[in-house]
Amino acid sequence: MTVTVTKTEELSPIGNDPSNSWLYNPATGLIDLTRRDSASDPTALILRTTTHPIRIKPSKTAFIIIDMQNFFLSPALGRPASSAGLAAADALLTTGIPAARDKGIRIVWVNWGLTDEEVASMPPSMMKAFGVYGVPATISSSNGDGDDTNSNLPKRKKKAPTLYKGLGADLGPVELGDGTSVEAGRVLMRDTWNAALCPLLDDEYRKGLQRSSLPDVWIHKNRMSALWGQKTDLQDFLDKEGFTTLLFAGVNTDQCVGGTLTDAFSKGFDCILLKDAAATTSPQFATDSWEWNCANTYGFVTSCSALRGG
Repeated sequence: MTVTVTKTEELSPIGNDPSNSWLYNPATGLIDLTRRDSASDPTALILRTTTHPIRIKPSKTAFIIIDMQNFFLSPALGRPASSAGLAAADALLTTGIPAARDKGIRIVWVNWGLTDEEVASMPPSMMKAFGVYGVPATISSSNGDGDDTNSNLPKRKKKAPTLYKGLGADLGPVELGDGTSVEAGRVLMRDTWNAALCPLLDDEYRKGLQRSSLPDVWIHKNRMSALWGQKTDLQDFLDKEGFTTLLFAGVNTDQCVGGTLTDAFSKGFDCILLKDAAATTSPQFATDSWEWNCANTYGFVTSCSALRGG
C-alpha cells in the first residue's frame, strides 16, 4: 500500500509522552504506531484497516491467537463442521500466519490451560459460564425474565450439558471422525485433548516451535481475558519482549478475544483485530458490535489479506 508521508514536523502526536506516542498525518490519515522508530526500521509496514492506514513495526508486534482449541472447535464435541471458528482457523492457516511469519511478526498462542489449584479457587461467575443452569419453564414464562418466547429479548444460548459440565469436569471418551476415540479429558485443563489446538492449527504450531528465528510461543490463561490481572503470564511475556502492538485473532470474538483485547487497550497496547481470523458462536450483532467498537475506540480492524499485502 502506498501512502505519501509529509515531514515529521507536520505530523500530529497522539499521546503526551514523546517516547510513547503515535504520529498522525492529517493529509493522508496515516497513524504511525511505531513510536517514531519507523525512519530507522526498513521493515516497518503500512497496513490497511477499516478506518485509517497504520504503520507498525514487526519487531514490536505480536500476533495473539486465542483459544483455537478442540473444546471450542471440534465437531467431535458437537461443534458444527462448518463453523465460523473453523473458517477463522482456515484464514489463519492459509493467510494470516504465513503473512505474519514472512514479515517477522511473532506468533503467540494463548489458550485455556488450568491447574487443579486454579479450578479450586475459580470464582462462581466463571464456573457459571462453563455450566448449564436452566430456569424452569413455569418460572421463566411467569416473569418474562429470559423467556425465549418473548420476541423483545434475544434467544437464550442453548448449551450442551454433555459439554458444559463445568471447568475441570471430565468429558470422558469422544468419537473422532476417523472411527477412533480419544479421552477428551477434563474441561480446559492443561495437557488434555480438549485443550489442545484444533488439528487444522496444531501442526502449524508444532512447526512454529521448530523455527530457528522467532519460534512460536504457547501461553496458558486462566480467565477469559489473558490480561485480566495486574500480572499474568501473557503480560510478563509481552513486557519482557518489549511488544507494543498486538494483532488479535481466535475465538470467541466477543468473549476471550474481546476480553483480552479490551484489557490490552486499558494497559496501553496498540490493538488490531483481524476480523476474518476471529469468530464467535454469538449472534451476528455481537460481532458487529465488537468490530465497531474496536475500529472506533479500542484500536483498529483489519484482515489477514491486508496483513499479507501490507
